[in-house]
Amino acid sequence: MNIRKSSAKSTLIQIVIFLLVVAALTLINKGVIEDLYNSGEISKTGMIINAIIIALFFFGMLRIVMVLVRYINEHHVSLKLVEYLKENASNPISRLPENSLAVQRFKAVRWVAKQGAPINQAAMAASCNASENSRLTLVRFVHSTLILAGVFGTVVSLSTALIGAAGLLNSPEGVKEMGTIISSMSSALSSTVTAIVCFFIFAYFYLRLNDARIQMLSNIEDITSLYLLPKVTHTEDGMIRQVTELTAALNKAADKLLVVEQTFIAAGDRLQHAVNDLHGQVNNSSLDDIKDLIRKGFHLSEPEYDAIEEVKKIASAEGEVETPMITRTVMK
Repeated sequence: MNIRKSSAKSTLIQIVIFLLVVAALTLINKGVIEDLYNSGEISKTGMIINAIIIALFFFGMLRIVMVLVRYINEHHVSLKLVEYLKENASNPISRLPENSLAVQRFKAVRWVAKQGAPINQAAMAASCNASENSRLTLVRFVHSTLILAGVFGTVVSLSTALIGAAGLLNSPEGVKEMGTIISSMSSALSSTVTAIVCFFIFAYFYLRLNDARIQMLSNIEDITSLYLLPKVTHTEDGMIRQVTELTAALNKAADKLLVVEQTFIAAGDRLQHAVNDLHGQVNNSSLDDIKDLIRKGFHLSEPEYDAIEEVKKIASAEGEVETPMITRTVMK
């Protein structure tokens, strides 16, 4: 799934560029436009029709811009939701707007899964598509009306011209009627050209808007099928695969436990050998070394040490007093 590129954003940039170009051309040709509308070649009816066509065009473009801004926000929310789902966040929609389509789809999938019912993604997709189509009613109305407004202006202007022609035939002084005919024909031409140009531009951006809508809906369905449904639906094949993965993980854990057990056994053997070596060293130590350690520990001089030895020999021969008591007596 690739939702990094936003068709709505690129379309909005194109609209901004188009408006800047139109504004620049209007400023450059300001004198020509003023002469066209102020010279009297176009009747008041034609000017009203042209104004209605242009107002309808800009009103539809404004609605397209609003929808595109919404699609850009939806694209941003979709990216954030995918990021949170990849991170296995506990509540991935806590920091996202609740009215976005991605968040609503997330809540719908979780709700249906909590009820234990099967999730019908096709029904959800159809409902979402119908909801989005209802938001484009005004845009479709403008798209269908622009060309009809041009045709209406042409018919009205031609009817006015025919009325002027009838007056010219009935009046010997037909200067006024001739001016009506000329202005009506100019109005018919201007309204037709205005409607065609506006329709041409509006149709392009309308198609771009549909592309952005399709991309946005496709992103929602991709998120549903790739990230939402696998977490809540359990098929027979999926459960078998999960059991297989769990069994493999248990086998790996058992192997690691055997390795740890062998490590502990080896460590115990080494500890037992160390204890046995320590006992052997203590048993095999010479008595002279122990005596020397006692003498150094009590800070005894050599004569005192010899006296203690003599007393110990006498005590051991007679068996009357224990060696520690004799030792303490001599030290005193």
